[in-house]
Amino acid sequence: MSQDRQTPVPAVAIIGVGPRGLTVLERLVALAAKRFAGTVGASRSAADATTETALTIHLIDPYPPGAGIVWRTDQPESLLMNTTIAEQTVFPDSSCSFLGPDEAPTGPSMAEWYLANGGTEPLHSTFPSRSLYGRYLRDAYQRIREGAPDFIEIVEHSTKAESVIDLPAMDLPRSVAESSRATVLEQLVRCQNGTTIVASAVVLAVGHIPSAQPEERARLAAFAELCGGLYLPQGLPAETPVTEVAPGERVIVRGMGLNYFDLQTLFTHERGGRFEPESGGRLRYVPSGDEPRLALGSRRGIPYRSKPICREHPRRDWPLRYFTKDNIALLAGLENLDGERKAGARFNDQLWPLILADLRLAYYHTLSQVRPEAFADDPGQLREAIGEAVSRHLTRRTWQETHPQSGEVGAGEARTAASARAAASATAATSAARTTSATTTSSAARAASATTTEDAARPGRVTREAFAWSEIEEALVPDPADRMSLHTLLNPLEGELFTSREPGEAGSLHEWMLDFLRTDLRSSLAGPTGSPEKALFTVLWQSRLLLKELIVAGHIDRVSIDMEILGWFEGFVSGICDGPPPQRIAELIALAEAGIVSFIGPDMRIEESPDALREVEEAPEAEAENTSSGIAARPDRVEGPTAEAQGLTNEAQGPRPEIFTVTSAQAAGAITGSVVIDAASPTNSVSRAADVLLYGMLERGQLTAARLTLDDGREKFLNGLALTSRPYRTIDVEGNVHPRRFALSIQLSSKQWGLAIAANPGTNAATLNDSHAAAEAILDLL
Repeated sequence: MSQDRQTPVPAVAIIGVGPRGLTVLERLVALAAKRFAGTVGASRSAADATTETALTIHLIDPYPPGAGIVWRTDQPESLLMNTTIAEQTVFPDSSCSFLGPDEAPTGPSMAEWYLANGGTEPLHSTFPSRSLYGRYLRDAYQRIREGAPDFIEIVEHSTKAESVIDLPAMDLPRSVAESSRATVLEQLVRCQNGTTIVASAVVLAVGHIPSAQPEERARLAAFAELCGGLYLPQGLPAETPVTEVAPGERVIVRGMGLNYFDLQTLFTHERGGRFEPESGGRLRYVPSGDEPRLALGSRRGIPYRSKPICREHPRRDWPLRYFTKDNIALLAGLENLDGERKAGARFNDQLWPLILADLRLAYYHTLSQVRPEAFADDPGQLREAIGEAVSRHLTRRTWQETHPQSGEVGAGEARTAASARAAASATAATSAARTTSATTTSSAARAASATTTEDAARPGRVTREAFAWSEIEEALVPDPADRMSLHTLLNPLEGELFTSREPGEAGSLHEWMLDFLRTDLRSSLAGPTGSPEKALFTVLWQSRLLLKELIVAGHIDRVSIDMEILGWFEGFVSGICDGPPPQRIAELIALAEAGIVSFIGPDMRIEESPDALREVEEAPEAEAENTSSGIAARPDRVEGPTAEAQGLTNEAQGPRPEIFTVTSAQAAGAITGSVVIDAASPTNSVSRAADVLLYGMLERGQLTAARLTLDDGREKFLNGLALTSRPYRTIDVEGNVHPRRFALSIQLSSKQWGLAIAANPGTNAATLNDSHAAAEAILDLL
């Protein structure tokens, strides 16, 4: 690049420099190093002691580059990731399609980095601390920065970006104009600390952002402030002010996902408690006395299933036999999925039956290995039935063949009906594993061919083989407890009623939960080859990876993605694949046995205590005026910096009143508490963005939420931004594409699925391809 002295140096601003922003930096540096190397060197005179800058990259993030806020290196070592050391990378490897055959990786995966730094734990079964991953990201950033050629300048800005605006077009000198850069639409980035940055291109990689509170949560927060309780909203556990919770206080926790397990650690291990190993892999909790009392609940009433591990060898993935690209192409009437024509597949009708077949095959294969006595006859008959059912399924191709009504009108009616059923998709999809029939048979051929022509024409063929499958499954696996039931796996509490929550009482929710958690822990420790339930993990994990690839490539119908994959399958997969490490389940069991943790039950309902409401209504008018202006009703509570400066704690100020009541329709009685913590992960919907930057850009119309036209013609706003296809340029409210503004990270949810999952080594990771495409597009503009 021959650079005129009067020409401004091209600049790129990356806003948000966590793992996603870091991969954009890596690609920009790697590509610019090759693209500008010869031209920059040729422009230097022998007497010139300095290298001309060909590109400036501004990194804008209040937290350290690489680790960002989520993976800060100063958070407690006891906070763990829910993926293993072997499953992380920010550098491209030989699997990445954009690397040439002679191109070497620019840096190590986390596993390679860990071993090079003296790590000794098993790579495929060790769940590292969040701070360890943060150190990997920090070192990756330093490697990228130190390896950048002198003509690339990297500038850090430890602040937040608050706005991005377009500057008037700038005319460049003729010599540059002749090389097609006659006009550059520069952008001005204003930062919280007063810094302003002029950039030729801007990348939004802001990741998880704060969201506006829904009405119910805002009401709970206001009630807590009014009555002297405490409400802690959704957020990163390491950023949650858990020190405000006093020892012995009853804390109602809503959500039993990964955020909860981080909070569990902060309230126990980080307060001086310790877990002591006992025989059989069990733990015993020795309390410090500083713990609060935790009451746990969620919509399903149980945590996600814990991740399986196998200490003897790396996890061996079950190969997908039926949910394959070849079969998807066959369903779509295509030779392969590499051409211009897209499959347009519908998930429920076309793809789910293939995944279900793989799940059944993996489950019963593993069952035959670990408990062959569970079968009344040759389990090979199950494999025959599965294979025959898939063969018949593959004869169905296009949407019209799936729904053989006459003409386009019939197809349109079928699509409308499918949309109306979307809310019940999860039940419909999993009912294939639990439908029963009074008639049994030992003939696999009869079972596989039992579907009628009338059944085959029914819209939404999700459970077509349900009755036929049920016959052979019941005949070959007599004990219902040994059969695969996806519904029971995800909703084991459905239909259960408990007259007690108390420990030690027969039939109590507490004892049921302990049995459930112990069983899940045993299965996790047995691993995918030793537990039929955990064998499902490997199938769903790989199916999710393939689905992500198909979505990026445009092979799945957009309505089906939103109404079916996001509508039910995402939660289904998360319940089985996205749980905590087994260690966390063992700790939860120990805490429940020690009386630190109790259980609320499913479909929990949090309400204001009637007594507390009555006290508020009877309070003097003057006190009401104080509280309405934001002053807490409790005179003994010290707020703000004064309390912190004096070292006062809630314990010193006295216990809070138990102003909240929580109930479950499936467990008798109620639990009261003084603190409510919403531990569920935020939705990351841009329409609820409370982030100054994104909120402002949305308000000004520079960005807009993506829209989807449903089968019945209605429009629906999606959680992610409106963007072009890769390299994901932003689209404003008028539908105009900004040629020099890009968005990656969580806000890509309108284009991709499973964005919270980091790049996995050896998988041609979509996130690395995204960053490469954005970097190429940016450099082509400069």
